[in-house]
Amino acid sequence: ENAVFYYRIHSPVVLIEFDHQGPIGIRGNGRQPTRNHIHTIVRTPNGNDYGKDYLRQHLAKHHH
Repeated sequence: ENAVFYYRIHSPVVLIEFDHQGPIGIRGNGRQPTRNHIHTIVRTPNGNDYGKDYLRQHLAKHHH
């Protein structure tokens, strides 16, 4: 229930990663991975997605 983990799904059309990482600049936690600090990535390597601001595109299209 409290375990940290890493997973990666990788194919020619999609790359998905999820990683619990050690916090930087938080006292008392050291550098051990924690469930409170995660990094994620979703890419479409063949879709020319590098550097696109998907959040900005979404907000421009769907006014919240």
